[in-house]
Amino acid sequence: MFMHILENSYFVLQLPGLKPKFYRQIKGGAMGSAFTQVLADIYVRKWENEFVQQQQQQGELYLRFRDDVFLTTRLPQEQIKFFLSEINKKDPNLTITWEGGKTVDYLDVTTTIEIPNFRTKVFRKLAAQPYVLPFHSSHPIHIKRNIPYAAALRATRICSHSEDLRSELEKIRITLLLNKYPPRFIDKHIGRFFQDATEQRTSDLLLGERHQAYRERTLEPEWKKKEKRKIEFGKDILLHFTYTPSLAHFGSRFHQIWQEIFEDTPLDDIPVMYANRVSDSLRHLSVKKRPSKEAIKLLP
Repeated sequence: MFMHILENSYFVLQLPGLKPKFYRQIKGGAMGSAFTQVLADIYVRKWENEFVQQQQQQGELYLRFRDDVFLTTRLPQEQIKFFLSEINKKDPNLTITWEGGKTVDYLDVTTTIEIPNFRTKVFRKLAAQPYVLPFHSSHPIHIKRNIPYAAALRATRICSHSEDLRSELEKIRITLLLNKYPPRFIDKHIGRFFQDATEQRTSDLLLGERHQAYRERTLEPEWKKKEKRKIEFGKDILLHFTYTPSLAHFGSRFHQIWQEIFEDTPLDDIPVMYANRVSDSLRHLSVKKRPSKEAIKLLP
């Protein structure tokens, strides 16, 4: 199956005013494809097994997310360069580039060695823009409520020191203000996170002497997870409506209307789930992932 997909990977390119052209990819897989990610994981796993064992025997770290690797070593830089150059020579399909030092950026974390541990804080690329979902966008309010909360939670999990967390919380507030979030709205929902983390709606405890204890609480896998009722697709009725601001408070009213109409009928006992579907974005409307039927017919 893997070989069939790799050997029959096509895409269509149509420039303005020209006929569409068909191309077949002869090396690698489609970027962003779930298949390509799985195949890459299998491929990398094959050659990294021996190296992972060496790292474990030496008491060193080896972490990988897709094609990004974080590891620790006591080897001098010259030996590291030689080792990686040998790997690049052995396999033409792998090209490893690296950077190292006492401070490195990995994914969205800046990590610094501070013996006997690490110091971590949020990493942002220089070109990163202070952008989140604008407050006045046409999205349900629960999505906007979760943005300050989730940003504060992410910062707390990443920042190992309270002074870095304090700085990051200030950046979060500035970013939200630039995206037209009201100050009271920001304080309310960041305060909601403080309440869940420390049982106090201010940052005093989280940024105080017990910062580590509260941070470790948020790192627990089961922290604040709620059990959700499973949907019974053969029984439940699911109703989705494209969201508009006029429907912002329609959910509760919908259930009232449903109960009034179907009271004392067989439908009265059937669970009804009302949900909003986010309206299509400009990107979704302007980008077509599937080629037209006319383009497909051009296949030889």
